[in-house]
Amino acid sequence: MGQFIGHFGGALMVLFVALLALRCAKRLGLVFWPAAPARPLAPRWAPGPAALALAAGGVLAAQLLFAFLCWRDLGQAGGLAAFWRHFLERFTTAGDSPHYLLLARQGYVSEGEAAKYIVFYPLYPLAVRLLHGVLAPFAVSREAAALAVSWLCWGGAGAAMLALAGQDLPKEQAVCAVALLALYPFGFFALGVYTESLFILLSILCVFFGRRRNWPAAGAFGALAALCRNQGLVLLLPLLYLWLRARRQQKQGPASLALALPLLGWGGYLALNWRLFGDPFAFFDFLAAPPWYQTTRWIGANLAQHWQMALDYPGLAPFIYHAQLALYFIAMALLFFGLWKKCPTHWLIWGGAYLGMCYLAGWLISGGRYLFGCLPLYLIGASLPRPLRWILAAVSAFFLWKMGVWYMQGQAIM
Repeated sequence: MGQFIGHFGGALMVLFVALLALRCAKRLGLVFWPAAPARPLAPRWAPGPAALALAAGGVLAAQLLFAFLCWRDLGQAGGLAAFWRHFLERFTTAGDSPHYLLLARQGYVSEGEAAKYIVFYPLYPLAVRLLHGVLAPFAVSREAAALAVSWLCWGGAGAAMLALAGQDLPKEQAVCAVALLALYPFGFFALGVYTESLFILLSILCVFFGRRRNWPAAGAFGALAALCRNQGLVLLLPLLYLWLRARRQQKQGPASLALALPLLGWGGYLALNWRLFGDPFAFFDFLAAPPWYQTTRWIGANLAQHWQMALDYPGLAPFIYHAQLALYFIAMALLFFGLWKKCPTHWLIWGGAYLGMCYLAGWLISGGRYLFGCLPLYLIGASLPRPLRWILAAVSAFFLWKMGVWYMQGQAIM
């Protein structure tokens, strides 16, 4: 069964890439197709300041409400004070959170056990360090500063997603895209000491400005995203497509060179590796070693491994291996729907490349969290027919509650 799942999943990705390549060729006037008309740059719906503020507050309120409900479902007592103590303990000490706090406190080192933390990209711990430096005179702890960075970025991501969705969707669907983002089953990581909120905000802003042909701003946000996670490099592809489409309508000046900035951002991370270890790609060795064991393998082999690991570790299967398998095929279904529905091509390039990069990682145990940043899935999901898109939101809310209960319980969701 595992081999079938692997071959089928890999074949779906190959088919999607082939169909998307044909679509790009048609849109760009390559091969024997005339170029398709460009999509208008005027937004379908431009949310005002009140709507953006409501989106920012809404995504924060939704996640906090779910965290509280998940805590109550554990049979806890003591009211909000007890909830807050449990929340702080869980959301600042679980998974990789202590590693980010350590980097924010002491930075990277080239020797000893802590040298392995080079696998964590530097922008989030740097942001925590800077904010803590500002707030420390007011007796604000480093943990509180880290949460503040995540919460501020998460609220900003809600507003930015509404603005991004409004570029191509009418009002109801744009609101649904924000709801799907807020209700993603592993979305509670947005509230914790993780890079997710910052990365999502920067990724949205990168594509938002790319859609507006503001290449310097798009490139700058793309560079910052590439300093958050390696998936930031994926942003090069939708930006390149948007630039090629724009070239057919107007001359592009030197500002278009800003599209190379995401590579420059990733180059900054490589420079950090080189300064510490004399090798710009030293992080690959640390990734392949314990406790991560991550190497690059074909998607089909990784999917087959997820199935086998679910059999070997049934206690972890519901929230790691089964979840990773389900999310991959749901994401592929949405991407194929986007092709059929003729959703904006840069969404499909962005989503397909991001999904592929996540599932090329061997020994994957954080696939649910990684896929949180596959933002085109929320845009495509919001493009479903009305009953289906809100059913998808309801199903997502159910699994957000389910995964949240396990996370608050102390299960190994990371």
